[in-house]
Amino acid sequence: MERFRDYEEEGLSLIQKVLIFIFVAFYPMVVSMYTMLPPLIGIVAYFLILSIEKEEMYIFAPLIYLINLDLNLSLPLFLSIVITVLIYLFVYMPLKRLIRCKVCLLFALIFIIDVSYYLSLFVYDFIFQTSTVLADMLLIYYIAVDILIGMLV
Repeated sequence: MERFRDYEEEGLSLIQKVLIFIFVAFYPMVVSMYTMLPPLIGIVAYFLILSIEKEEMYIFAPLIYLINLDLNLSLPLFLSIVITVLIYLFVYMPLKRLIRCKVCLLFALIFIIDVSYYLSLFVYDFIFQTSTVLADMLLIYYIAVDILIGMLV
């Protein structure tokens, strides 16, 4: 991860930057059309937490992805970013000291991010009497796929 330090140094190649841009720009649109594709909120929030922790310039890709996802899925704007920052402030540091295994930390953090985000959506729905998300097996599928893809990354 040290090679991603500076934008101008030997970091991401042009092809990698273009692929990240295409993913950030178009995957939320595809998710809004095909509901079986997971929104990958946990993985992107994990990348956001890592970018905040390392003070990297690549913090904008997860931020733009989460805002784009909120807009395309008609979710509350900035809720995913607020939940991620709250988890970073209150959960990530104690959890990082408690769990030394990086894969275990990744698993726990993605699970906590996903569950807290979906719970906050349910609270939002209850307070404002809306229905942004349905509580069915699709949410469990989203969390499971998010964790499995996170293990591959």
